[in-house]
Amino acid sequence: MLVKENRIRKILFVVLLVFFAFRVNCQQNNSIDIKDDVYELLSQCETSGLCENLPTNKPYTKKFVVNVLNEILENLYTLEENYSNRARIKVVKSYLDKYATPTVGMDFRKINYRVESNVDFPVTLQIKLNKEFFATGGVYSIPEYNTFGYDNFFNLKVDGDVGNKVSYMFQMGADITKMPIVEMGNYEIGQWWYDRDRADLLHAADKRNIKKFKNYTALPYAYKKPWDGSCYFFGHFGADGLEGWPFSNALAFIMKGELHASLLNDRLNLNASRIDREWAAMDTGSSLVLNEQARPFFGVDASLKLFDYFSFSVLTGILEFPNQKYMLEDAFYLLDGNKSYIDDSMFFQNAFSVAMMDFNYKGLHIDFGSTSIWPKRFELGYMFPLFSRAFYQNDIGDYDNMALFGDIKYTIPKYGSLWFSLFLDETPTLTAKFWELSRSMFAYQAGTKANLSFLPFTSLSFRYTKVEPYCYTHNSIRKQPWYYGQYISEGYSNNGYSLGYYLQPNSDEFLFRIESQPLIGASFGLQYQLMRHGVDWGSEGVKGSNIYSELPPAERSGMFKYFLHDGVYEWTSVISLDAKYRLVNFSLPLEFNLNAGYVYTWFTKADGGENTYSEYHKYSSNEYMPFGGFVMSLGMKIGLFN
Repeated sequence: MLVKENRIRKILFVVLLVFFAFRVNCQQNNSIDIKDDVYELLSQCETSGLCENLPTNKPYTKKFVVNVLNEILENLYTLEENYSNRARIKVVKSYLDKYATPTVGMDFRKINYRVESNVDFPVTLQIKLNKEFFATGGVYSIPEYNTFGYDNFFNLKVDGDVGNKVSYMFQMGADITKMPIVEMGNYEIGQWWYDRDRADLLHAADKRNIKKFKNYTALPYAYKKPWDGSCYFFGHFGADGLEGWPFSNALAFIMKGELHASLLNDRLNLNASRIDREWAAMDTGSSLVLNEQARPFFGVDASLKLFDYFSFSVLTGILEFPNQKYMLEDAFYLLDGNKSYIDDSMFFQNAFSVAMMDFNYKGLHIDFGSTSIWPKRFELGYMFPLFSRAFYQNDIGDYDNMALFGDIKYTIPKYGSLWFSLFLDETPTLTAKFWELSRSMFAYQAGTKANLSFLPFTSLSFRYTKVEPYCYTHNSIRKQPWYYGQYISEGYSNNGYSLGYYLQPNSDEFLFRIESQPLIGASFGLQYQLMRHGVDWGSEGVKGSNIYSELPPAERSGMFKYFLHDGVYEWTSVISLDAKYRLVNFSLPLEFNLNAGYVYTWFTKADGGENTYSEYHKYSSNEYMPFGGFVMSLGMKIGLFN
């Protein structure tokens, strides 16, 4: 009897597989946005042993995701029938339906209009509309931090196929927005942007400061600006109205695009795009190399799966400057006591290259690679996939910001996974003082993720991440090829956001998270974070604690770091709940999300000062006052871009 039931299940699965494969026949090579819930679902299935090891360079194409979902569904049908397994099957089917090809003509359920060619060479075009609204605010024990902000999007997306191998996508939109941020104070980032003896460069600047702002409208590191470039304050829509941040009601714009080809039986993927990415992540949002919190940039990437256990990926793109005049205006302190301002766009003229090799054998995953931040010039060596960027810079002159990285992860199917990640940013030879020298600029992470099998698609994860002082930073340089008379900032950042982990330098984080997708269209998360960071504002700012910090070349051999024990540090404890629900059962293109939490921040101080070790104690002053607050964010989408 049991054998007969298994045969019936297999027959039903084959019928379902053919049905879904037919329905998702188009737009297969376009990428699925990395913020889609399906990535967390796939991560949990990988941990549960329901699918093979997944690539660590995201986003994935729709075709790849659908194939993996079908693999998961096939494995679920072979398991013993119970409530949890039936719920998993329903959730997976809902995602397959979500990515199904819309009908020709107008599909009101997805707010999508579709056109197909009637020739042997298939060409398709889809026009989609999307409306998103996001509101967030916080109430704190310090009244000055009580703020409210919003984003109000209108998006148009056009995508389709040209033949069976190539897909395209273009998205543009407008954002009516306001996102207040609070000025905390000034922070000295270094003396190395200008030569002291060159009067023609800003009157021989003595030192450079920036204004530090913090966003209290949302939970720490939870808000990533969705708009591109600059914004226009209402009433100032002329060419001279460009602003760096929407302190008041403003209009901003969004633009993304992709041209993707899958060749050689999908073993070779070529992509030219401006989209969000994440590379070398051992869990969702955990990458030290190219994190999902980084701002998008235009790049060309390629991924080749040579063997089932080995793949190779490369990416080269052009980084975007941070239009943050509000941070820099009146922040240059000159020898003659005057102040001046220069547009910071001239300092950010960089390209970015990364190459990564992945090895997978059963439950073991190993990857390693190198990155380069280099001033825009026609440097073919960084683009060539078989060269090491770290060694190649020695052949052309030491003008660039190089880094190495590696990850190792072991998964025990059905139970969970363990991993360790390392990012080496301009690190010297290993010595006995490797952990103490400020010159040792690196980040590392250890984590684990456990499968809670008694609940559908539920996991418990923990990770500890440490970002050392000056990691992701770099000294500005002059006299480099093509930019001889101009200083270039070579920090590991794009558009004002770190390319790597979202923490600022000189920080660490303990993160616990329970995540679940127990119902069709629904996901939930409960999270606790403890983050510690050297303050990067005010009179007692700790050097090397900001992505704009610069390590003094002449002094670095005698500079030491003593985390928590060399100045004032900010401790932030956050407990939060997030939920998302998509109205699948009502066949409506609506999605709602909620994020709410409590934040408590306090400070400690070590009295020994810079370059010394001393015990720390709780500390409070007019600049560094402890506080608590509640934060809530609400969002709604009408029309889903799938």
